[in-house]
Amino acid sequence: MTSATIATADPAYSIRAGRAALDANHPQKALDAFQRALDDIAADPARYDADRVAALAGKGYAALWLGNEHQAESSYRQGFAIAHSEADKKTMAVGLARALIGLGRPREAYDTVAPYRKVDHEAALQAAIAANLLGWNVLGAQDLQDAAPDGVYPGPNWLKALYRYADDYLQYGLAPKVNVGVHYSSDIDHNINQIYSADVLWPGKPLSDPRLNPTFWQLGYQQTQITDSVGQVGLSAIRGGWNSTPNRNWQYSINGGIGTSGHWVYGTVDSQLLYTPSDRWGLNLGVQREPIRTFTAVQNHILVNTVDAGGFYRLRNVATVGADYFHQSFSDGNQRNGVVIKATPEFVSLGRWPVSLGIQGYYRQYHSGVVPYDGYFNPRNYREAIGYVIYVQKFSPYWTLRFYSGFGSQTIDGTTSGVRDFFGTLSGLVAPYCALSLTGGYSQIANAYGGGPGYHRSYIEANLSIPF
Repeated sequence: MTSATIATADPAYSIRAGRAALDANHPQKALDAFQRALDDIAADPARYDADRVAALAGKGYAALWLGNEHQAESSYRQGFAIAHSEADKKTMAVGLARALIGLGRPREAYDTVAPYRKVDHEAALQAAIAANLLGWNVLGAQDLQDAAPDGVYPGPNWLKALYRYADDYLQYGLAPKVNVGVHYSSDIDHNINQIYSADVLWPGKPLSDPRLNPTFWQLGYQQTQITDSVGQVGLSAIRGGWNSTPNRNWQYSINGGIGTSGHWVYGTVDSQLLYTPSDRWGLNLGVQREPIRTFTAVQNHILVNTVDAGGFYRLRNVATVGADYFHQSFSDGNQRNGVVIKATPEFVSLGRWPVSLGIQGYYRQYHSGVVPYDGYFNPRNYREAIGYVIYVQKFSPYWTLRFYSGFGSQTIDGTTSGVRDFFGTLSGLVAPYCALSLTGGYSQIANAYGGGPGYHRSYIEANLSIPF
C-alpha cells in the first residue's frame, strides 16, 4: 500500500459502510467493508487502532450471517482479547458464543457467555441455547427467564424468533413424552426386519442434579418381526430404566428388559456412561445385550453381549478423532474383539448458505473365534475402511439434514471387495407438538446379521416424540 493510499484510508468510513450494508441485509458487502477497515487499521495501527474492536465485531457479525462460524470465531476471539470496556467484552463474548454453538462446542460457548447472562438479554439467550444442547434444560430454562423476564424478548425480530425456538426446545426437553419408532430393513439374503417400539418418559427428581436436568424414567415395549428365506419369527420385549445427569461432566442411562419368542425368555440391556468435561475430549462406556435378528439365530437362542469403551479428542479447528474398543460374547460360545476409529476434519461452511461440507475416515476391524452354530455373519477376520463425504444443511436452528456418501473396501477372511454406503437423517422440532427424526440408507457393508462380499441392505427408520 502506498503512502498516498494510507493518507486517504478511513476505517471509520468502512465501518459505517459495513453497518449500513447489514441494515440493508447485504452481509457479504458488510464483510468486505469491515475487512477493508481492518486492512486500513493494519496499515497504520498507531493512528487507527481505536477502530479495531468495532471492525472485528462487525466482521464477526457478518461472518455469522453468512454461516462462516470459523471466520466469526477468529474475529470475535481477537476482539475479546483487546476489548477494554465491559460493553465491548460483552458484545464479543455473545458473538463468540454464537460461533462456538455453530461449531458444535456448546460447553465452551456456555463458559464464554456465562459471566454476562445475568446482565444482558442476548447473553442469557445464547447461554440457554448452549445449555439445551448440553442437556442442562433446567439451567437453560432459568437463563431463558433472564433473557425475557416477562416472556417477550426485547430485541430484533430474528432474535425474537430464536428465543421462541429456544423456549420450544427447552420446554420439550423438560416435558414428559411418548416416543414411537418404526424400523424396516431388507438385505440381499432376504432377511427382513420390522421393528415397532413405544416408550413413555417422565421426569423425576432423584439421581440427577436438579439444577441441571431431571432424571427421566422410561417404560416401553418393542415388537420385532423377522422374515428370511428360512422362516419367520417374532420377538416381544418390555423394557424400563432411566437417564440421569448427576453433574456437568457425567451423564448415564440404564435400561433393561425381558424379551420372549415362543418359549424362549431372555434379558436385554442397553446402557451408556458418558464423561465429557469439555468440548475437546470425552470418554464413553456402553453395555448391550440383545438377540441376533435372523430366523436361525432366534431358533438357536443366540444372544450377543457387547461391551465397548472409547472416547474422542478434538484438535481445535482441525479435526476430531474418536476410537472405541469392543468385545462381544455370543451365547453360542463365540468371542469377538474389535476396534472402530473415526477421524473427522472440521467442516467447511459454504458462504451465505446454511450449508457445510465435511469428510470422515472410518475404520473397523474385528477378529472372531470358532462358531458352533450357523445363523449370522461371522468371519474369523473382518476389516473395512470407508471415506465419507458429509453434507449438512440447517433449515432453522433446530431442523437439520445430514447426508453421508461413503466409498471404500471391506476384507472378509482375506477377500477384498469395494463397498458403498449412503444414508441420511432429517431431524427437528415441530414446535410445540412433536420432535421428528427420519433416517434412511443403502449399504453394501456387512453387519452382524448377515451378508458377505456384495452384501446389500436398504433401511428406513422414523421416530416421533410427543410431549404431553
